[in-house]
Amino acid sequence: MHAVLAIVAGAACGLLALVARADEITDQLDQAKSYYEEGDVGGAIGELEFAIQALRGQLNGQLLETFPAAPAGWTASDDDSDASAAMPIMGNVVQRTYRKEGGDSRIEARLMSGGGFMQGLASMFMNPAMLASQPNAKRIRIGRQNGVVIFDPADRSGQLMVDLGGKVSLMLEGSNLDGPEAMTGLAEGWDLEKVKELTGL
Repeated sequence: MHAVLAIVAGAACGLLALVARADEITDQLDQAKSYYEEGDVGGAIGELEFAIQALRGQLNGQLLETFPAAPAGWTASDDDSDASAAMPIMGNVVQRTYRKEGGDSRIEARLMSGGGFMQGLASMFMNPAMLASQPNAKRIRIGRQNGVVIFDPADRSGQLMVDLGGKVSLMLEGSNLDGPEAMTGLAEGWDLEKVKELTGL
C-alpha cells in the first residue's frame, strides 16, 4: 500500500512540475509581448531567450527518453546537455554515456540537431568520398536509416554515425571495445521514429 502511495505521489509531483514549467513559459511569453508593446525590445528579447531555453530543456528531456537502455552488463548515465545546447557552434546536443561493468569499455552516445560543428562532422562522415577514404569504414542500416560505422581494431575504438534527413544526427563513439557490435546494438535500440516525431521530420 505504501509503495502504491509513493508511486502516486511521485507521479503527481512530476505532473505538477510540468504544469509549473508550462506556466513559467507562458508567463515569459506574455511578459515578452508586454515589453514589446511598451517599446522595450531588449526586454522582450531577453524574455523570449529565457522561454526558448526552457522549451529546449523540455525537448531535450523528451529526446533523452528515446535513447536506448543500457544493455545487460552495462550501465548508463545522462550528461548535462545545457552547456553544449547553449553554444551555437555545437548546435543542440543531448548525450548519454554507457560503461561496461567490470571493464573499461565506454560508449558516448550523442543526438545532435540544429546544425553546429558536431552535426556537420557527423554528416561529413556520411559523404561517399569520405567513406571511401576510410579503410575501416562500412555503410550500415539502422532500421530504415543509412549509417556508417568505423572501427579500428588496433586501438579498439570506433564511431557510428546515422543521419536523419540532414536535420538530426546520431553519433556513438566507443573506446576499449572488442568490436563494433556494442555500438551497432545500441543504435538499433534507439527510438528513431520518436526522434523524428519530436524534431519534425
